[in-house]
Parts: sequence; C-alpha cells; structure tokens
Amino acid sequence: MSKLKKISHILIALILAAAAGGLVWYYVKVSVPSEKVVVATGKLPIGTVIGEQNVTIREYPASAIPSEAETSLDKVVGKTIVSGTVFPGDVIRKGHMASDMGSLKTVLTSMAPGKEAIDLPADTASGLKGVAAGDLVNVYTEITVGKDTTEVECVAAGAVILKVPLGSTDKDNSLAGQKSTGSFIIAVTPEEAQKVAAGNVTGKKFSLSLLPPKGGQ
Repeated sequence: MSKLKKISHILIALILAAAAGGLVWYYVKVSVPSEKVVVATGKLPIGTVIGEQNVTIREYPASAIPSEAETSLDKVVGKTIVSGTVFPGDVIRKGHMASDMGSLKTVLTSMAPGKEAIDLPADTASGLKGVAAGDLVNVYTEITVGKDTTEVECVAAGAVILKVPLGSTDKDNSLAGQKSTGSFIIAVTPEEAQKVAAGNVTGKKFSLSLLPPKGGQ
C-alpha cells in the first residue's frame, strides 16, 4: 500500500504541475496583447513576386510587431520584394515591397540602379542550375579579332541576374516563375549592353560564370 501511495502522490504532483503550467500559459496569452500579421512562409529574395503560397497570417505579441507590418494578405499578394531578402517567419513590412505587380522596371531600379536590362539567348547556360535573381555573373561570348580568328571575351563583368529561365531554379515564386520568356535577363552597363546586343543580333552563343556575392567568397 505504501508503494501505491507514493506512486499516487507522484501522479498527483505531476497533474498539479501540468495544471499550473497550463494556467500560467493561459494567463500570459490573455494578458499580453497580440495582433495578426502577414509573415513569409519561405525565403523571398529581391525580385520575388509574392504569391499566396509565400505568405500566411500569424499572431505575434503586439510589442514585437514592426510599425509598418502588413496585416492583410490582399495587401501583399502580387507585389514585388525590392528591399533585401525576406526570410521564413519574417513579418512582411510595407518597406519590403513595391506595388507595381512585379514589373521589370521596378526590379531593375531596386537591384541595379543606373544599369540597363537586356536578355540573353534562351539556350544560355542551360547547365547552370540554381542561379537566382540577384546573383552576379560574368558573361562571355566569342568575338572576331582578325581574319578567320576568334577568341572568347568577357563582354559583361559582374552582371546582375534579374530573371532566370523557367526550370533553371527550384524556386517558382521569384521572377523565374513567370513564363513570359525562357531566357536570362541581366543588368549591365550601357557599354556592355551594346556588346551583348551585338552578339544577340549575330547569333552568338553566351556562357555565364557565377561570381561570389559582394564581400563574400
């Protein structure tokens, strides 16, 4: 009997402790003000056009919510991320987005101000998987240097990827998910744009090399 009493006392203590914990949790929940806000469900790099699958509503303590936090899914779906990468669980703020439905002009202005956007042939770097908007690349093509003599030259250094062909990345929530073209769109200087355009017009093939991010390896 004494053994049963000890076990029963332990069980009662555990039940009381669980009840006390539940009461504390309930008290904290009802006493701390909270609000529903829009948060990211996955990583949203610059250039991402926000879809319904990329965001959700969650309840956060009011004291932890940024002043520009969005509270409605309708106000964020279709807009473009233009101010830094948004990570899973981050609260979506007005400053993260531009409102013109993912226009290329918005992406160019935010990612590569002062540069021009130009496309590359659809078959460029078909084996370079995983490249995403915001990555830096060097662009190479064949140029003529003399009679019957050609060599490979870098015609655009540190070009910014604005858009990638469908299928070159596992993400379909960024500009890669748009089906308007099947080619890379890059941001380059006006001088580099002329060289790339000349290659496009004459049917040259282009190759890309992926560079480390600025300040990184």
